[in-house]
Amino acid sequence: MDSSLALSRGPATAAPISQPTHRVADDKAMLRTAAEATRDLIAPSRAIYWGDLLASVGIGYGALAVAVTTASTGWMIAAGVVSVLALYRALSFIHEITHIKHAALPGFRAGWNALVGVPMMVPSFMYEGVHNLHHAKTRYGTSEDPEYLPLALMKPWTLPLFILVSALAPVGLLIRYGVLAPLSALIPGFRKVVVERYSALSINPSFRRRLPEGAFRTQWLTVETATSIWAVALLTMVATGIIPLSGFAVAMVIGSAVAVLNQVRTLVA
Repeated sequence: MDSSLALSRGPATAAPISQPTHRVADDKAMLRTAAEATRDLIAPSRAIYWGDLLASVGIGYGALAVAVTTASTGWMIAAGVVSVLALYRALSFIHEITHIKHAALPGFRAGWNALVGVPMMVPSFMYEGVHNLHHAKTRYGTSEDPEYLPLALMKPWTLPLFILVSALAPVGLLIRYGVLAPLSALIPGFRKVVVERYSALSINPSFRRRLPEGAFRTQWLTVETATSIWAVALLTMVATGIIPLSGFAVAMVIGSAVAVLNQVRTLVA
C-alpha cells in the first residue's frame, strides 16, 4: 500500500496568539495596591531628612576645621577622610532635591543651599532641570543627555582622565562663581554661554543647558548671587591673608577628594 503525505506549499497562516489581557489588568491592579499600601513609607520624613543633613554638615565641617587647623599630619589626614565622607553625604542630597516635591519638605531646598550648596559652590540649580533629562526616554543616550558619556567606546586613556579631571572641580567652581558669574552679569551675550556650558553637573561635553524661566529663574538668580558673593569673599580672604594659604589648600584638597569620589561613583553606577 502506497501512502504519501501532501504538504501545502501555500503561504502559512500563523495561529493568532492570545494576549493574557486579564493578567495585565491583574498586574496593574496589584502594583496600584502595593503603591497605595506603601505610600506612607516613601513619603519624605522631615525628621530623617533634616536630621541626616544636619548631622552630615556638622561632622563634615567640623572635621574640615580640624584638618585645616591641626599641626599633626596624622590628624589632618584622619579628619580629612571623615570630612570627605560626610560632605559627600551632605552633597548627595542634591539628588533628592531634584526628585522630591518641594511642598513635601518645605524649606529643605533653601536650607540645603544655605548649608551646603552655597558654601561648597554647588547650588541645587546645577542639578535641578538637568538630572531629570537623563530619565527622559527621548534624550537618554543622546547628546541631550547630560549624564551620558560612552567611555567604553573611547580610548583607554580617557578613563583615568575622566576621573582625574574631577579633581579640578573646586578650582573650576571658584572660577565659575568668582569670575564668570560677575562677568556674565555685565556682559549679556556672555551670560548665555555661562548658563549653557557652565551651569550643570554634566559629564557630557556636548550638552547645552537651556536658559531658566519663570519662578525657577528667580530661584536660580538668588542662589547664584549668594554663591558668587561667597566665592569672591573667599578669594579675597585668601588673597589678603585672612585665611591662611595652607588651610585653603587643605580645604581644596578635601573638595577635590569629594569630587573624585563622586566621579568614581558615577563611573560604576
